[in-house]
Amino acid sequence: MSCRSVLLMALSLLAVESVGVARAELQVSSDFPGGSAVVLAIDQTSATVEFTPSVQQDRGWPCWWFLRLDGLSVGQTVTLKVSASQQPYRASSVLAAAWMQPDQAVVSDAESDRSSWRQTATCQRANDVATYRFAATGSTMWAAWGVPFLPTDAERLLDDIAGRVPGAERFVLARTRGGRPVPGIRIGGGTEQQPARFGVWVQARQHAWEAGGSWVGRGFIEWVASDDPYAVELRRIATIHYIPIMDIDSVAIGAGGKDAVPRDHNRDWSDEPVHPEVAAAQAKIQALDQAGRFDVFLDLHNPGPSERRPYFFGPINLSELPARQQQNHARWQAIAHAEISGPLPLLDSYRFATYVKTQEERNRMSANWVRDHTASHVLATTLETAWNTPVSQPDGYQSVGRQLARTALRYLSGPTRE
Repeated sequence: MSCRSVLLMALSLLAVESVGVARAELQVSSDFPGGSAVVLAIDQTSATVEFTPSVQQDRGWPCWWFLRLDGLSVGQTVTLKVSASQQPYRASSVLAAAWMQPDQAVVSDAESDRSSWRQTATCQRANDVATYRFAATGSTMWAAWGVPFLPTDAERLLDDIAGRVPGAERFVLARTRGGRPVPGIRIGGGTEQQPARFGVWVQARQHAWEAGGSWVGRGFIEWVASDDPYAVELRRIATIHYIPIMDIDSVAIGAGGKDAVPRDHNRDWSDEPVHPEVAAAQAKIQALDQAGRFDVFLDLHNPGPSERRPYFFGPINLSELPARQQQNHARWQAIAHAEISGPLPLLDSYRFATYVKTQEERNRMSANWVRDHTASHVLATTLETAWNTPVSQPDGYQSVGRQLARTALRYLSGPTRE
């Protein structure tokens, strides 16, 4: 082969290699349902992405982030640097860094189609920047604050439940201000000959960023729909209404929802709600109560980053409630503490939302509104499931949900109304 041929071949290989490099350039996007990230810088050589969660003015806390990375090589080390957002999310309010920087992020690849997620190593923090590193397992990777639970996940879950539980009824609670349907499902209810005596309402994601609440709810409803004899018994004695995502608008656009303007969902339980889905939930709950078939209201949330165990928020005026309601709260907490035993064990006593300073705001919180607008035996409470732990992932969350459902069965099997 001549020197000229060798030279041409080398140039040709170099050209191909250069094209390959260009095609493999790291690209970052968040323009998909639930996505949230503002990219500050990309270092192609080290596959380092610097970003901050998107701030959507008046749409709540900018803590949630979720992005897609394309152009990676399998085995390549990827570095994410998450900066605290300094932009106010409403008026002059700026969110503290801890809310947007979990100890461990989660990643998934295209091969699993985001059906399987794993945690990164614990991040390193310095100067309000959290650094996460992981090895790419595909040319496309997704990375997120926590495992997403999107409106499409809710639809698939409800379709599955409706398809395997005779008599289950899917419904649309309401259409949001953004025009999106808020889906739910009713299951149980006993039989025509022996209708269920009790009623249970379970809802999640009044704060959109709290994705763990939807995973707890999934564990709850999947257990209730199962062939477990205890689940069958719960369906016999109770009618269960389940809403997997309340603030579906914020979830869809990757907004946090908490502290939104004019009100977030959990502060909208007034006589004139802003959100149609809150008004619809109020109407359904009151109709159940007036029919004498309402007993338990459960609102599923996630707490602060330093709180490592689940707990219930109890009524701040617990000692002033009717005797039956006080007894019911004591029984509920005792049963729940025995049932919710791990991998995320429940705290052994209620906590109270003392950080809410005015009675007017307390009255607009969902569990308080339900308690004030239903019969004196009704138990209404909020479960806060820790998100910033190594087991705060779908399996761990769903374990809490199953244990919560067993708590409801044991509770309803004892004295609740007399």
